[in-house]
Amino acid sequence: MSDLPSYNLIVIGAGIGGYPAAIRAAQLGARVLVVDKDGVGGTCLNRGCIPTKAFKATSDILLRMQRPEEFGLSGSVTVKADIRAIVNRKNRIVGDLVKGVEFLFKSHGIVMKRASATFLSRNRLQLTYADGTREIAESGRVIIGTGSSPADLPGIRTDGKFILNSDDILNLDTLPKRLIIIGAGVIGTEFAFIFRSMGVEIVMLELMPRVLPTEDEDVAALITRSLKKSGILIRTNTRVTRSEVRGQEIDLYLDGGEVVTGDKVLLSVGSVINTAGLGLENTGVKLGKKKEIVVDTCMSTGVDGIYACGDVTGGRMLAHVAYREGITAASNLLEGKRQSINYDAIPSAIYSTPEAAGVGLTEAAAREKGLHIKIGKFPFRALGKARAFSETDGEVKIIVASETDRVLGMHIVGAHATDIIAEGALAVQNGLTIQALTDTVAAHPTYSEAVMEAGEDVFSMAIHQPKKLRQED
Repeated sequence: MSDLPSYNLIVIGAGIGGYPAAIRAAQLGARVLVVDKDGVGGTCLNRGCIPTKAFKATSDILLRMQRPEEFGLSGSVTVKADIRAIVNRKNRIVGDLVKGVEFLFKSHGIVMKRASATFLSRNRLQLTYADGTREIAESGRVIIGTGSSPADLPGIRTDGKFILNSDDILNLDTLPKRLIIIGAGVIGTEFAFIFRSMGVEIVMLELMPRVLPTEDEDVAALITRSLKKSGILIRTNTRVTRSEVRGQEIDLYLDGGEVVTGDKVLLSVGSVINTAGLGLENTGVKLGKKKEIVVDTCMSTGVDGIYACGDVTGGRMLAHVAYREGITAASNLLEGKRQSINYDAIPSAIYSTPEAAGVGLTEAAAREKGLHIKIGKFPFRALGKARAFSETDGEVKIIVASETDRVLGMHIVGAHATDIIAEGALAVQNGLTIQALTDTVAAHPTYSEAVMEAGEDVFSMAIHQPKKLRQED
């Protein structure tokens, strides 16, 4: 066992929280060590955000090619999904981005070790490599960003063959004929649209009363309509009790005795937080009920010199949340600052078909708080660009405080919703009024015009919203 040099900062985990933290710390002049047994990128880059968007790009092309007549095209073209080629494309994209992060580490002088890290004390870590060798690293500052992993259900565990998690399904060799998705949250919904576009029969089973149970009700209703329009079967208020493999098929048993059969099952029911094996009992760091690391609004654990970021803290499990938390943790730890994050202004993004996104309060949440609100809506079907591109499903919905006219929330279903939502995030973050949005001129023709018009609709003044339609609302 040999000693490593002392570092100004050690980052455990090289995912979307850890690697930005390391880079920011290096930019601030720190000598940084990053430890991750899987290398750089974490779930987001290797198994989540980027791989699924590569699949989504293929899905979007397939869907457009299935309706060429809408764009004035005639003739016949035979196109089918080649899952091995799709996976290979995904792997190339991921590989290039991983190399990009590795290059950034090198350019900033960041040391990367592919090992597991365990605290021996508050400032002393044991690094264990794949071959069993060990080293010791010391630092008075540590940021933990070990993320989370896909969860199983009681009695229903992933096996990588019949019951898959979100990691497994990105590496299929063949497309299943029938895919059963347990969980109709964000991840389950995204995969439902993707694999349906490739010709797979989809059945979704959701324990809660509706699809996307944490999203705005109007958003969930529009996405549910699109799922059904795509031919996806949805079963809500449904509990799966056990599974049984029969030959090349798998049976899922539901409450009440009904059986649903498929070729593959995608288990999409949340995450397990990765704190096991870190040796946190040797540090004084406190864990919550879900085994998450307890932090304050500045990402401090309360133990001198130890901060945490991302999924491991048990907050909103979004890549861009982890990214901001990592940078915040590094800045606070290296510069002695007390910066915090306004989580109300962090957007969510769903890569469904069409896309959905939201920021701030939903209508239901605002009413539960007893707030007096006004709502403006504008449908995508009234946009010139949406018509030109045959992307007319969806709407923009804005929630505004009646007394102050401040934007409290924005929720979008429609093409490029995940890009447009940045306007809503800017408004919520800076406490902007609805007039600030409506006075900002959107280029024409663009999808962003829907934000401007929805803002005007708060006062029943949208130019392209018929008076009769508004009165009926």
